[in-house]
Amino acid sequence: MTRPEPKYKKVDKWVYGEVKEIELIGFDKRFENEKYYFVFWRNHNNEARSTNVSHKELFEWFKIDQAEFDRKFVEDPDQEDKLGKV
Repeated sequence: MTRPEPKYKKVDKWVYGEVKEIELIGFDKRFENEKYYFVFWRNHNNEARSTNVSHKELFEWFKIDQAEFDRKFVEDPDQEDKLGKV
C-alpha cells in the first residue's frame, strides 16, 4: 500500500506538516509595494497555524489553484470577523 503524497511542499521553515485546511487568506498590509499575504490554516494535527507568504510562495507552498484562492481570500478580515464568518 502506498502512502498518499502530503498536500504541501513546505509551509515555512519552522513548521512542516500537511495542510489540512486553509481557513483564511488576506493581504498583509505591511508590504505596500509587493503582494504579500497572511494565511491562517490547520495542519494535519488540527493545530491552528499562520504564516506570511509572497504571492509565489502562497501558490507553491500551499499547492492551491486560483479557484481555492478566490474562495478563501478576504478583502477586509476585520469586517468578516464582525460578521462572524471567521
